[in-house]
Parts: sequence; C-alpha cells; structure tokens
Amino acid sequence: MMTRQRRESDLPVALPRPGVSRARRASIFPLVALACGLLTSCVDDGAMTPTENYSDEAITLAAIDELMALPSVELVEPTYDDLAQVIRQALDDEFGSSDWDVEGGLATGPVCSGRFQRLEGRSVSIMSRTLDRPLEGDDWTRAVDVVTGVVGPEGFTQEVVVADQSGSHQTEIFGDRDSVVRMYSNTSFGVTVESGCYLRESDRSAIEQFGVPDPEHWRLLYPDSTVVPAERVS
Repeated sequence: MMTRQRRESDLPVALPRPGVSRARRASIFPLVALACGLLTSCVDDGAMTPTENYSDEAITLAAIDELMALPSVELVEPTYDDLAQVIRQALDDEFGSSDWDVEGGLATGPVCSGRFQRLEGRSVSIMSRTLDRPLEGDDWTRAVDVVTGVVGPEGFTQEVVVADQSGSHQTEIFGDRDSVVRMYSNTSFGVTVESGCYLRESDRSAIEQFGVPDPEHWRLLYPDSTVVPAERVS
C-alpha cells in the first residue's frame, strides 16, 4: 500500500520552448563569464580575477541563461517520479513487498541557492519511506547494491558514504547538476530522489516576455538595471 502526498500543486506541463534571444544582456555579461568566472577564478596575464568582481545582477543573469537552457521543473518531474517508483519496485523484488509512504513534489532547497537564489527555482523531491524495513549488515549492503544498480545507468554514479554503523546507515549517490539519490536506514528505511534546480513554467514564460522572472521585484533588487525597460513595469 502506498500513500502519496503532494507538497505543491501540479502545474500544467508544456512542451519545451526554443531558446530565447536576450541580446540586450550581451553587453552586461559575456558568455565567457559563465564558463570561467562564476564557478572558478580566471587567469588574465598571470593575475587571478575573483568571482566577487562580477556583480550580483550579472551572476543572476547568467544563472537565468543556464536554467532557460533546461526544461521546466514540471517537465522533468515525471522522470524523477518514475525513477523513485523503479527504485521501490527493485527493493520490493529483492526484499519482498513493503508498505511505502511516498511524499513528493516540488521543493526549494540548497540546490536552488547560491547563484540561483534570486530566481525562485524548484527541485523535484520524492521521499519514499517504510517503517517495516530497517536494514542492517548484509541486507543494507544488498540494498545499496540494488539502488546503485538502478540509478547508475541514469547518471547517478558518485557514491558517498555518510554514515555506516550499527543502527545508522546513509549513502548518497550523486548525478548531474547536484541531483542525488539519498538512502538511509535507522528506525526506518528510506530513499529520497532529488533533482537539480529548474525554473517553473510560469517563471520561464515571464523570462521569455521580460528577460527576468518578475520585473517589479527585479527593479527593487537592482534599481540601476537596464535589463527591463521601464515601460514594461507597471
């Protein structure tokens, strides 16, 4: 038996839209900045240029470009739902049927902080838990093998052991863009599937129209910004 609760209402799913041209941003933040300036330092004639040299607005604009090149979070949500379901089924096949409590939907979190913090991004988070199956010893090892066997072909290959002692086990398996499959066993056994950060379809639509998710809020954050024409802000 499975109980599923939604943390945020499902939104209509739309097909991906083609990339949006925002040539008006080109003079503000060259594309090379995203490649070498945001995540690391760049070398220029032997000198290091720290990330802090880029304005907060420029970093946020680059983050918009990064997320606009991806699908909306509503489009990727079913993929993570399906992966969580396949994991549960594989564990049931290995250990016998269990009573799963499943809670999932769209969430904010660490993956949408940092350079994405101004954008109200969302990640998909599917938490599956069963109270009747805490695992120890060889059973825990088997469970890790089962889950890694399922998620490895989907790009989750970086395994990190967080805890491994009697009564407390946790392993995290990372994929692209900070996505992670997190499994644990203590008084219960659970597996959480989390995506990286994506924009909601409503925010993508606003960006296509104005270049930013919320023009009025943008002008409060960046009063001197030239990204949003004044006449577009009511």
